[in-house]
Amino acid sequence: MINAHNYGFSTHNDPEANAAALNAAVKNGGEITVVQPGIYEISETVFLPDHTHLHFAEGVVLKRTESKSGKNGNQFINRGALTGIKNTDIRLTGLHLLTNGVQSTAAETGCEKTVTGLRGHLAFFYIEDLYLSDITITDLSRKDYAIQICNFKNAVLERCHLEGLKDGIHFGPGSDFVVRDCRFRTMDDAIAINCSDYSVSNPNMGDIENGLIENCIDLKGAPTESFFLRILVGGWTQWKSGMTVYHSDAVVHNGKLYRVVMSPDNEAYISTTPPTHEKGFAEIDGIRWVRTHYGYEPDKLPLTASCRNITLRNIALQQPRRNQMLIYASYDEYLRSYHAGFPMPEVKNIIFENVQVHCATKHLAYVKTKTDSITLKNCHLNGCDIFQEQNEQMEAYPPAEIIIEN
Repeated sequence: MINAHNYGFSTHNDPEANAAALNAAVKNGGEITVVQPGIYEISETVFLPDHTHLHFAEGVVLKRTESKSGKNGNQFINRGALTGIKNTDIRLTGLHLLTNGVQSTAAETGCEKTVTGLRGHLAFFYIEDLYLSDITITDLSRKDYAIQICNFKNAVLERCHLEGLKDGIHFGPGSDFVVRDCRFRTMDDAIAINCSDYSVSNPNMGDIENGLIENCIDLKGAPTESFFLRILVGGWTQWKSGMTVYHSDAVVHNGKLYRVVMSPDNEAYISTTPPTHEKGFAEIDGIRWVRTHYGYEPDKLPLTASCRNITLRNIALQQPRRNQMLIYASYDEYLRSYHAGFPMPEVKNIIFENVQVHCATKHLAYVKTKTDSITLKNCHLNGCDIFQEQNEQMEAYPPAEIIIEN
């Protein structure tokens, strides 16, 4: 067992010294603890390698401060996230984090500390066997999510308390996850299952499957237009000379996937020269492209970003929201999720079990994409409904089957 205090992690240190000390303590993985109660200021990212089990005792609080470099990273990140090298067996427990208004600096502005679209204070990218528990973050600002997990397998999150202006838990592509015994009060999405997303909101796109969200409460707060659960699907197209692209469009060229990172203003750009760079950004024909999906062989690139096998069980919805759940493919100035003529993404096997609506709500779920079935078991909807609308950007598809039990 490693005590981080033995590496100089202290309530008396300046933020830079604390960041260096905690990075030194976790450098080789193992069991690491912080036991002395108090507020620890910290300025730089902590990189977690394989087989790291980091535990913060009761009364320990980490307080973010701005980096002296003027460019902030994520607060915690797995070591392979910046290179696309998978990490495994990371456990982070007991963390109480004050974000203190600090937010990550966008990679597209020249920050080498961050990945485009990876905006979690706790960020995990290319990760297997992740366990997070007893995480408290209650001062989220308007940009960064509390927890973000992308390109994952086997992620368990338990007993988290997340509040503020941005997403609580934000998933990108991956499989096999559990969110259990968590509390939320967020003005943006409590939980996002975003197979596709804006180019600055998810580092990769792809399928998300096999998830369980249970025993969670969306705490009462001010009314908001965001959602307790957002499911966003999508796809991409092949690059061709003379094509028109917009912000967040995704194209494949020579077995590599690239996305447009411009401004969400509906401005059209004509692409006559293909992106070919291996990493990072390149500006071509006045279009800024970012390379995504590192480590994928050309024949392993996903064709669509679809969602399947998601169960919500024992959920109490107290936060007034017009739509509690959103299941859709976006087509607006932020993201064109679907391109005609290419495989259509689909949502399959969504189950709501003992979902209790305790607040003013118009729609339990607003559905605007191809969806095979939505099952409700033992739910109390408090007068709200499920509203389906055809996505006009897609070929016609049948309405989702609604199955109601008890």
